[in-house]
Amino acid sequence: MKTFRLYWDKDKEIKWLNEMAEQGYAMTHFFAGLYTFEKCTPGEYTYQIDFGDKFSGVSHNYREFMKENNIEIVQTWGLWIILRKKSADGPFLLYTDIDSSIEHYTKIRNKLKIAAILELFCFIMECIVTLYNPYMFPLVLLIGYLMLVIMNAAFKTNRIIADLKEQKGEKVAVSKNPSPALIAGLLLNAVSCGLMAFDTPEPIKITFHIVAILLMIYGIIDTFSKNKV
Repeated sequence: MKTFRLYWDKDKEIKWLNEMAEQGYAMTHFFAGLYTFEKCTPGEYTYQIDFGDKFSGVSHNYREFMKENNIEIVQTWGLWIILRKKSADGPFLLYTDIDSSIEHYTKIRNKLKIAAILELFCFIMECIVTLYNPYMFPLVLLIGYLMLVIMNAAFKTNRIIADLKEQKGEKVAVSKNPSPALIAGLLLNAVSCGLMAFDTPEPIKITFHIVAILLMIYGIIDTFSKNKV
């Protein structure tokens, strides 16, 4: 059985994989959002997802450690590592103390920030292209949507880190909303793209684009600085 899904939240993905295993479907392969499942005894496996340091691979020591603990590496995808263990072998937990959990989620958050910045760069490039090719506007919307999804995942991960630190007795203040400048930049960019449907003078269109890009750059920097823990 094959199912297509996209997850930026590893906790939701873990929950879903374990729900599928409870129904008698064990995940065996993943590629670009396409999951492959095979029949298994309901509840036979418990899944976890780890976050590695190497792109699309794990070290020999990591692999040996998992093998010694009867943990199977099902799939590596980018920095994501999908693992499973026989439920009969007992609870399957990767990070059992607060400090290791904070370190784990911090790694995820930092990589999500990098991904968001790269998406912003692509978004800006596509915005410039639309000045000369209005048919690229749907792609601009898609990249903008992906950027917001990644940023939302980074914010959620940041809140998880804040909650863990509060469990340690640390007081952490985390903003729950993106910077108004980022929202204004996205809206202004949509307006500037809409102007291309009319006979708008070139200097006005370019000015709108430049202001929108500057607002978005400032907004993403301001958003991440406010959500730093």
